[in-house]
Amino acid sequence: MSPFTFTLEKLAIAAVAAVVAIFFYQVTRSVRRLVKERWRREADEASQLQLRQTELAMTLHQSFHDLSLRQQEARWFDVQVVRIDQESTDTRSFYLIEQGGEPLPAFLPGQHVLLERPCGRGEVPECRCYSLSEEARAGYWRITVKRASDRETSVSRWLHDSVVVGDRLRVRGPSGAFTLQSCTARHVVFASAGVGVTPMIPMLQQAMQRPHGSIRLFAQFRDVDHAPFAEYLLSFAHRFADFPDDLRIRLFLTRFPRGVKGEEDNAIQEGKFRAADLCEGIDALDATDVYLCGPETWLHGMRTGLLDAGIANENIYFELFHAPANESSPSTNRDKKEFVPCSVHFRQSNRLEEFATAFPSLLGFAIKTDIPMNSGCRTGACGSCAVRLLEGKVRYTRKPQYPLKPNEILPCVCVPDGNIVVDA
Repeated sequence: MSPFTFTLEKLAIAAVAAVVAIFFYQVTRSVRRLVKERWRREADEASQLQLRQTELAMTLHQSFHDLSLRQQEARWFDVQVVRIDQESTDTRSFYLIEQGGEPLPAFLPGQHVLLERPCGRGEVPECRCYSLSEEARAGYWRITVKRASDRETSVSRWLHDSVVVGDRLRVRGPSGAFTLQSCTARHVVFASAGVGVTPMIPMLQQAMQRPHGSIRLFAQFRDVDHAPFAEYLLSFAHRFADFPDDLRIRLFLTRFPRGVKGEEDNAIQEGKFRAADLCEGIDALDATDVYLCGPETWLHGMRTGLLDAGIANENIYFELFHAPANESSPSTNRDKKEFVPCSVHFRQSNRLEEFATAFPSLLGFAIKTDIPMNSGCRTGACGSCAVRLLEGKVRYTRKPQYPLKPNEILPCVCVPDGNIVVDA
């Protein structure tokens, strides 16, 4: 064999060896890449699983916590006013602490308390419901009250004109079914009109502590002088501008300041928002919860618009604390065929009265006939007027929001359906 041939053979062997080495290197590299990708994929899956398990654990923990608070019974507390803030021209916040120094109970964001105005001997105390408007576990309570009437017996007028720091009050709570749901990963929309923004503050605060698809708050105000918590909400939006979830806060003014023009991308805008605006940009309306609080006419229109936009009825939650006008006067706008003359026996008062006219409610009839009966929200939400129905049946003019015990009725939202006997 010639040296040349031998050299060629060695080169061929070296070339084959190099090809084999390159092949094995590429195979090894590919295997390592596949293994790394598998490890990374498994790590991502494990991380996602851990995240889902963490979110599930948070949801379960929050659900148990919410359930425990929901099951706690509302109690009367003697409280002291320690601070009063003017939130707008006609709205004030009152900070309350327990008179003995103990922390007041935690509550579910959206719940309210019943406040009793002192009265003379033999008189029925005037009570009204006010939403709790501060962080739910602060140990104190804050209520925010709009001066709603100039009547001499008005509770809101009394709070604004007579109550000062240091005064002692009686309140019962917390209570109410208008609360933030425990589910996570859903879109949450808060919408309010006027002083209806008050329960939205603690609900927004707690929503920020849970993972959600997006969080939105729309608040409608008359003008800059009647916009409670507007400054707080604007600073809140600025502070959480880089919030990982989609956070959007929009304040609408019906009457914008003269010479100033609202822009579409500004936090403060001119005009009124519509139901369609609440849903804009949300791709999963079936995973969206909407919370409404405001006057009854506004609430009805907004709810109708949300249903038309595709929000399910069971995903719309609302709060209403607005007593019907002239509740103690017979209605002239109802079909009198709905009302059959009947008698109401108030057993404790030992009175038998004929309920022969179309009174809006049994409570209104009791007030008209001087029957002592407690009341609060007068919309079926607080349960202050709850009494036992001893005989007969009643018909509800509005579905009660307050959970009733067996044989209990809410006179503020019902009328007799035939002769009845009530424990009042």
